[in-house]
Amino acid sequence: MSDKQRILIADDSEMNRAILTEMLGEEYEILEAENGQQAIEMIEKNSGIDLLLLDIMMPVKDGFDVLTAMNQYHWIDELPVIMISAENATSFVERAYNLGATDYISRPFDMAVVHRRVVNTLMLYGKQKRLMQLVADQIYENEKSNSLMITILSHIVEFRNGESGMHVLHIRTFTEMILRKLITMTDKYPLTETEISLITMASALHDIGKINIPETILNKPGKLTQEEFEIMKTHTTIGDKILHELPFEQDAPLVKTARQICHWHHERYDGRGYPNGLKGDDIPIGAQAVALADVYDALTSERCYKKAFDHDTALHMILNGECGAFNPLLMECLVEISEDLRSKLHSGAVDHDYLAEAQQISAKVLHNSNLPEQDNTSRALSASSIKTDFFLHHTHSVQFDYSAATNVLTLSDYAARHLHGPQTQQLTEATSQYFFSQDDMRKLQKLLHATTPQNPEVKMRAQLPVDGKYRWFRVYARAIWLDDTNPVYLGAVGECHPVQSTELPDKGENVNLVTTEGVQAMMRGMEQIFDVVRLVDVKKNTVWTFDEAGKLKPTNHPCHAVWNKNLPCSNCSSFRAFTQHNQISKLEFNDGKAYQVLSKYIEVDGTPCVLELVSKLKENPLLTVDGRNLLSDNMSAYSQALYRDPLTNAYNRRYYTEQSEAFANAEGVAMIDVDNFKAVNDTYGHQAGDETLRLIVRGIIDCIRSSDILIRYGGDEFLLFFPSIPSDIFASRLEEIRRRMESITVPGCPNFKPTVSIGGVYGAHPLADAIHRADLKMYDAKHERNHVSVSILPPPPQRDFDVE
Repeated sequence: MSDKQRILIADDSEMNRAILTEMLGEEYEILEAENGQQAIEMIEKNSGIDLLLLDIMMPVKDGFDVLTAMNQYHWIDELPVIMISAENATSFVERAYNLGATDYISRPFDMAVVHRRVVNTLMLYGKQKRLMQLVADQIYENEKSNSLMITILSHIVEFRNGESGMHVLHIRTFTEMILRKLITMTDKYPLTETEISLITMASALHDIGKINIPETILNKPGKLTQEEFEIMKTHTTIGDKILHELPFEQDAPLVKTARQICHWHHERYDGRGYPNGLKGDDIPIGAQAVALADVYDALTSERCYKKAFDHDTALHMILNGECGAFNPLLMECLVEISEDLRSKLHSGAVDHDYLAEAQQISAKVLHNSNLPEQDNTSRALSASSIKTDFFLHHTHSVQFDYSAATNVLTLSDYAARHLHGPQTQQLTEATSQYFFSQDDMRKLQKLLHATTPQNPEVKMRAQLPVDGKYRWFRVYARAIWLDDTNPVYLGAVGECHPVQSTELPDKGENVNLVTTEGVQAMMRGMEQIFDVVRLVDVKKNTVWTFDEAGKLKPTNHPCHAVWNKNLPCSNCSSFRAFTQHNQISKLEFNDGKAYQVLSKYIEVDGTPCVLELVSKLKENPLLTVDGRNLLSDNMSAYSQALYRDPLTNAYNRRYYTEQSEAFANAEGVAMIDVDNFKAVNDTYGHQAGDETLRLIVRGIIDCIRSSDILIRYGGDEFLLFFPSIPSDIFASRLEEIRRRMESITVPGCPNFKPTVSIGGVYGAHPLADAIHRADLKMYDAKHERNHVSVSILPPPPQRDFDVE
């Protein structure tokens, strides 16, 4: 197979295809399509295409039809498209970009332009593919580890249950097959890839509660008595309870999904299941799918109390209602995948690479009590533990020891005493009192996991709260590997050395840490190069300045004011740089001028902020076509059309969906609903209704700050986000909005006075939870009409230097 990148040219003109092929030269492998239908078929059959050059006007299916199909099948996410057309009308260009085209080249072709744009697009998407592959590899490794641990745990149950251990893998495979077929047959359950993966992985734990069921009942060869069956039924609630009491983050999607499946995988669609007798879609779809997979595997597998049924008999029994009632859509899925199920059942294709490993480890866990107590390994571990304890108790520096098996961090006596934290702590996602910040802890763990037995040492910088005052330390850590045929990461040990003010960063430390004096000197130098140089407080959407003592202090100047905007930028590069601890660059178009914005995350004496460097670009021929500054002239209007509600000029639902990171940390969230709005439309007409909504939005904007964000959530409902606002001001602001509505007069509606019901929540996170709580409070308010109902949550304990 050729190593050349593959380019598909879709154009009905043979001459145009020949011209483009000649321009691109021999460095690419060229494929050709004469019409849109042929292009779609070639893309479907050739997953190795790297770029599509697409004409608009073609027979059978035109270029827009091709883009529509690429969106439908999600090919547009991975295959870049450059439009090539003599049609240069604005409507054509905008439609192409809206459908996902990467670039647009008008005929007649300029060889240099075509070649450069092709090269640039392939380079850009090549980098993107490499990054995606890196992420995919990391996700695969994480899922592989999670799968192994879950399989080990579930196999322990299988061994107690007298089963082969294949049941768990069957359930996972069958559940995934059912769910994947389900999303192709209906939109009723819009499951994402992540959700399918979570349900599939969590399904392995469906019977974890059986670990507490007596073996005499589990392995009884005959029919259970009624009393025994009642005990057996408790495995559903026991499994839920086991997962609930484990030291996991209970809001983690995997834990929530596993608990649902444990609790409800014996419920039935007609309400005759247990433990709660749930009916229909009151049962989570994941539990429904696992229930069906569980019954199918139980029928087709041999048990201590029965022989295995063949595939056809099992299918007939399920469809005939002999095993309880199931969701009709899932039954259709079972029929559709019937032949695949049969082949997997007979071929053993559900076996995974880690099955033998999981069985081996789980067998050792079960029989651990039979292992020799005084073998050489135990003695060596005991000696190592004694040595570690001795040094941790007698050192006079910040040292730590981390065990990956137990996820426990142990500090030296000196560290625990001066960092004022627990000496031994189990780390979970919910743990907030690390002696490192959570971000630094994640960074350190990431560095350690990237080590090898040959190169086990890492170093980084971090702030530690020594005796209540944060100081910079250089962290030296060594990963501990069990150096075997397959090395196993056991944990790490480390020591922290204070950083002197005169020290420079070590090569490879990649830190953005500066002192107040250092950043002031840096900014003075940058002001000779850039038009705007400033520090931005992203959390509060304001600009930092320095007081007379040279210390950082906040201002009341919103950072977006430099662009003459009343609201935060929808594509804020500083926000992304802050959240990613990275450097972000973008082009900003304002008043017909183009600016290059460079945003760099830094920490000034421990205070996280962003250094913004802005340069006005000189006139650039790339921005001008036929004397018209198309890109800069239309960018502002395009942004407005993209994110603004055309009726009220509030932000629209698309802005909420795509830019939610910009207000994810808002302290206050409110949901506003217009009372009796349907009556306005019915009595005075939709024109009066539209005017009412416009007046209400103007009234709300009069009561809020420029940094607050108002979104038309749908119909007559509005979402309102308040970043950096005290709780008492938040409550009074909502009451002020309610009163302001009473003063509105709608032209042509003499007998109508608009009122609103407002629900607000302060201090709720994450964003989805805050919106849900605000929505519930809004419904409380609607019971009284023209009312405000507010919930103020207590602030969670956190440290000033945490970004969370």
